[in-house]
Amino acid sequence: VREAVVSTQSTGPRQTKEVFPTPFEGCKFSWNKMITERFQASHSIMMSSFKPPAYKFGATYVGATKLGPNEQYPVLISEYGGGIVQFQAIHSFSKQVQAKAVVHATDKTWSMYQGDIGYKGKDFSVQLTGVNASIINPQGIWVAHYLQSVTDKLSLGGELLFQHGMGAKNAALTLGGRFRDGDTEFMVKTGEQSTNIGFYVKGNEQVECAVEFEYVKQMGESITTFGYCVDLPKGLSKFRGSIDTDWSVAGVLEKRFEAFPFAFTLSGLLNHKKNQAKFGIGFTIG
Repeated sequence: VREAVVSTQSTGPRQTKEVFPTPFEGCKFSWNKMITERFQASHSIMMSSFKPPAYKFGATYVGATKLGPNEQYPVLISEYGGGIVQFQAIHSFSKQVQAKAVVHATDKTWSMYQGDIGYKGKDFSVQLTGVNASIINPQGIWVAHYLQSVTDKLSLGGELLFQHGMGAKNAALTLGGRFRDGDTEFMVKTGEQSTNIGFYVKGNEQVECAVEFEYVKQMGESITTFGYCVDLPKGLSKFRGSIDTDWSVAGVLEKRFEAFPFAFTLSGLLNHKKNQAKFGIGFTIG
């Protein structure tokens, strides 16, 4: 019996976003502390020249229900900083049914709330997502996902988005497919407003590469990004780099230390076309 390869909700191969670097600007300090076996607290401070220093406190709780080698539920994640509270809860009622809730609150108001519920069958998966949505007073965004395995390597699916609010109603249909063969993955997702194509390949245990093409009709712009990730286990280092057709070159280097629970990060982003440069340095304990 075939299993659904992956949910249609992602905008590209699931490994693509992990290959591309996430550059930052300024100085970042993070401290992660395990309070108990299931509870972790974190502190982070971000300093830069273009905005005031920002402090964030986070807490994570992992429950005792174990559904797999690296799957334990429920998972509760919260973060507070800059007057904004963010909360996320994830729980799997079974291996087939999973639900997630996300809430953002600021100035004593709910700025955003989202709920997901999904079911994974033997060869298909479905998911319903609501963002700032209400059944009693029709408003917000509803998104329905469906994915069907055609063969062991190929899955086809679709996404239907419905938005109701501000006296207007809009609907959009997106179709997509995914092909996965070992360490190689290809994805295409297209709709009336945008098109996304992604390709991922894992060369060996140390090297991963990815290419992603994005086109947005409303902006009339397209961009292609090539990225790679090199993991050097002997040097306890990992480097992620990328270059795109907008003439942006980015890189993030992470260095860990075997004798200490400490990581050092260097980040850089250079856009030749816009003559812009951003550099960052980070320290992580725990």
